[in-house]
Amino acid sequence: MTTIFRRLAGGAAVVFALVFAFPVSASAAEAGDVARPAAAQALQVPGDPTPSEGFKTGDLTDAPAPDAKERDARVPAWSYHITASCAGYEGAIRQGANFWGSGTETSGSGTPVECTGGYIEGCGGAGNVVGCNWGQGQRIMLSTIVSDFGLLAAHEFGHNWYGHSDPGCANWASAYEVMRPTMC
Repeated sequence: MTTIFRRLAGGAAVVFALVFAFPVSASAAEAGDVARPAAAQALQVPGDPTPSEGFKTGDLTDAPAPDAKERDARVPAWSYHITASCAGYEGAIRQGANFWGSGTETSGSGTPVECTGGYIEGCGGAGNVVGCNWGQGQRIMLSTIVSDFGLLAAHEFGHNWYGHSDPGCANWASAYEVMRPTMC
């Protein structure tokens, strides 16, 4: 009889520990997040992680698309800084920046790059989008819901100089392909 009570008590202790350990862990992770500016929070919308037509990117520029015949784009020197909201995504953002070359990462000057876990509103007439570059390099916001975060970063950095290419899925083949308006 005491063996049964010990087993039940041990099992209850394990269940108790599991039930209370996970919410505490999640709360601890949330408490460590850096507060985002109210303007950035207002632009975020929870996202559906699996749209069948791909993720749309914002459209705020009238700049022309890159030349489809050129493999590499030549852009002037520029700088950016990755904000605390992008913790854990720095490598992919640097990969996107390095696609264009001549970019320098700084600790606090140049284009601020922010991240969110949902869609972004207020980026041209496109509605809910996964990336936006306001003012051709004044501010960039990237959504972490896409599968190729580095490609999204490259696409949004590209809006410093270029508009969208023809409709289709963005890919790494060339500057023209990076600037396609959909992340698939």
